[in-house]
Amino acid sequence: MAKEWTFYLCNVNDKLASIALDLGLRPEAPMQGKPWLLWVWVYLRSPKPNGLSDRSELEALSTIEDELAKKVGVASEAVQAGRITTQGRREFYLYGKSSDGFEEAVKTVMRRFENYRFALGSENDPEWNQYLNLLYPSEEDMQRIANRELLEKMKELGDSLQPVRDVHHWIYFHTAVERERYASEVQELGYQIEDRSEGNEGERPFGLNITRDQSAVPDQIDEAVLELFRLAKEMDAEYDGWEAQVIAAKN
Repeated sequence: MAKEWTFYLCNVNDKLASIALDLGLRPEAPMQGKPWLLWVWVYLRSPKPNGLSDRSELEALSTIEDELAKKVGVASEAVQAGRITTQGRREFYLYGKSSDGFEEAVKTVMRRFENYRFALGSENDPEWNQYLNLLYPSEEDMQRIANRELLEKMKELGDSLQPVRDVHHWIYFHTAVERERYASEVQELGYQIEDRSEGNEGERPFGLNITRDQSAVPDQIDEAVLELFRLAKEMDAEYDGWEAQVIAAKN
């Protein structure tokens, strides 16, 4: 089972939270034979004003996480599902065969970190509700994650993301009528129609490629993508991503 860790920011209980999780667990969730949700909350020593962690605790928290994954993994036959950092604490979540040996495994790890307060608990969660309904990103969060990953690749190629450039988006529809309705609405938002296609594979064979000149800074990309994504959802269409030319800074 391949690990596919990612992270995103959101609000949990109306508080800012940073969630990291293994997306690679999704195809098998809920995993048969691992019905027990095991959790450990470690309280930050120097949280930021927004409740998240700062770099001063990165090494210690990373070591705690690695050791918990190993020890609890062995003791309870558990897999690490994800973590939430919020309100001055980091919450680790695992799913195991049972809760047997869990408490002792956690206490063994935390004895090495006497400066950190912690709490632990377990509950039967055979449907993996914690993973599927809290840790797992919403459709809009998945769009933000995809945006961030593409922008990071562009930055690695030397793009500052600031220059305005032509940004292309692809959307697919059940019918040509829906496509034309969408095209009319996005033209009012400043988009130009680059291409129409038909006969595409899947349930939505009618494609639309639209473009607009804009900067590729994260806030502007997220705003544009989510606006197009939400409009597509209203029409039962599929927003299928974007691309833009990389503009590398001159040396």
